[in-house]
Amino acid sequence: MTAPWMTPAGVVYMSLFFLSGVACLSVIPRARTLDSAELRYGLVGLLAATGSWGVLKTAFFVVPDPLRAATYTLGLVFGFATVWAWLYFASAYTGRRLHTNPTLRRLAVGVFLTVVAVKLTNPIHRLYFTTTESTRPFRHLAIEHGAIHWISTGLSYTLAAIGLFMIFDLYVESEYDSRPLVAFTGLLALPIVVDLVAIATPKLINFIYAPIGVAAFAIGAVTLFGDRLLAVGAATQITDTAVIVDRNGRIQDFSTAAVSAFPELDGAVGETLDTVLPAVAAARNRDEKVVERDGGDRPAYYFLSSRSMTIGDSAAEVLAFTDITERERQRRRLAQRERELDQRNELYRAIMAASFSFIFRIDLDNRFSFVSPSAEAFIGYTPDELTGQPISVLAADEETFSEATEYLEEVTRGESLQMRDHPISTRSGRTVYVDMRLVPIYEPSVDRDARTPADIVGMQAMVRDASQRRQREGLISVINRVLRHNVRNELTVINGRAEMLAAELDGDAESSAETIVQAADRLLDITESARRIESNRELSPKLEAVDLVPIIDGLVAQLEERYPDTVVTTEIPETAVAETLPRIETALWELFENAAEHGGPRPAVDVSVTTSDEQIRITIADEGPGLPEDERQVLADGKEEPLVHGQGLGLYLAYWIVTNLNGEIEVPGTRSGTAIEIGLPTPSDRP
Repeated sequence: MTAPWMTPAGVVYMSLFFLSGVACLSVIPRARTLDSAELRYGLVGLLAATGSWGVLKTAFFVVPDPLRAATYTLGLVFGFATVWAWLYFASAYTGRRLHTNPTLRRLAVGVFLTVVAVKLTNPIHRLYFTTTESTRPFRHLAIEHGAIHWISTGLSYTLAAIGLFMIFDLYVESEYDSRPLVAFTGLLALPIVVDLVAIATPKLINFIYAPIGVAAFAIGAVTLFGDRLLAVGAATQITDTAVIVDRNGRIQDFSTAAVSAFPELDGAVGETLDTVLPAVAAARNRDEKVVERDGGDRPAYYFLSSRSMTIGDSAAEVLAFTDITERERQRRRLAQRERELDQRNELYRAIMAASFSFIFRIDLDNRFSFVSPSAEAFIGYTPDELTGQPISVLAADEETFSEATEYLEEVTRGESLQMRDHPISTRSGRTVYVDMRLVPIYEPSVDRDARTPADIVGMQAMVRDASQRRQREGLISVINRVLRHNVRNELTVINGRAEMLAAELDGDAESSAETIVQAADRLLDITESARRIESNRELSPKLEAVDLVPIIDGLVAQLEERYPDTVVTTEIPETAVAETLPRIETALWELFENAAEHGGPRPAVDVSVTTSDEQIRITIADEGPGLPEDERQVLADGKEEPLVHGQGLGLYLAYWIVTNLNGEIEVPGTRSGTAIEIGLPTPSDRP
């Protein structure tokens, strides 16, 4: 009989299988250049198994008869291996993780070894296939497949179909022009049609033609369609918004979502990226890969990432765009806030530098945790020398140390305090005096409204050198005491002598003596006002809740007793609690007395009190000639001219006390008489 290679049909069969096998094996080196390890393993395995299968198919026709059945069986083993290599490739290519699942991998190995065992033991059970001599279309060993073969073949085709489904599903979902890939991948199914025809007609050998289709796909994957195949797979795994460019930067493809984000892409296939999207091209070459797009009212932002895929000479770069608009807007808002915060911090530091000599920060163990550099010039210690040291290192003596400790304990309870004329000891041992403002430092992560003393992590002391102020105030105090003492003594002598003269004289001389008495009385009033100003000057400004009604009632009774000819009317609620101090009584009395003394021939004083959530308002009105402009200025802005009369200094005292207690004083215009209004804040913790 004629050998297969001696007939045209035999040459065709042998050539098809041989060329498919050799072609697969020859492109393995090219497939090994694929930079994705998982795709590389799957594709190289598919090429190696398919190539070996094709070569063994060819050898089946040329080996001696005793070896043909064994050669065919070995080919079946490699053929079954192509199924698993194909599944591995399809899973990796489509971004699924089936090939990395330990359970599926163990199951696949078990099925593969079981089927291989059945195939290798066929000479014993002969249930997989049997052989007979055949002469059509040429002399060869015909294979008669048994039931187990068809079960194995059905399993193989099912598994291969699963891989095809994964890939076709990727093409459909990719939003790219994948029609060439669909047609090219469809070559895998063509040998199945030939297998069915071979079963139905004796004109073809019933010989399983799958190696030819698998070889066509595997070779095409690494030669004809390598760049598009890899780019579509990579882009789909990265993002829906992607652009594919080649190694020369020319646009090869893009997704529908990319056109929505970048309308310039429409019809731009083949053009260079830097021409169509210069901002994207620029972002590829810089560290901050953020692309800004004009979004109308507000810009949109995309983060650019890229993934390069290479296989041999084929290369594609997938530019993926992730919409980070909200995150980028927030980042830019935060950056703007940081810039504003830096500006405020600079302003804060400038204000602190102008208002205070230096700053301490103290932890809850009463140790210095921060010392500003400016402290060294004042106390002699460097910041490093004081940091970590207890506050006792600056204590002038035990008494002042105990006082400072008590103040700090109050701060840890949430209080903000001021210390005046506090003595501290410098490095040289000299005692200096400072004014300090102590405030708590809270955990910054806690909202301001939710802060409690438990959230305090330290304290800050803002320190000012009080030496010059102490010297100045000491000098003023001495002058005041000397003048007040001497003036009162001398005025008392003048007043007494003038009263004696007025009693002994008559006529113009008596009138002159009485004028001297009145002038002396006014000067005595001025000295008394000065005394009261000084007595109030050093009092603590820490305010408290004070009910004004008892104070006003007492002042009204005192006014009626001292000025019995004055008619006093009141409109006062049952309670009127203000955030002030009891010394507000001094200011109110000055205004009450001023109204009684200057209320006209039939003096009348009207006192009313109104309350609101924010303020207590006290109005003192009279029917007199009105307040002179200079005295109105005293109450409007505290302006006190050098040449001032007695009641002027009293009004200045009223202005000074009210404003020092966070209150306000006004003199609204009226048609007749004078009305003075005082506004005092209500307590902040008022229910």
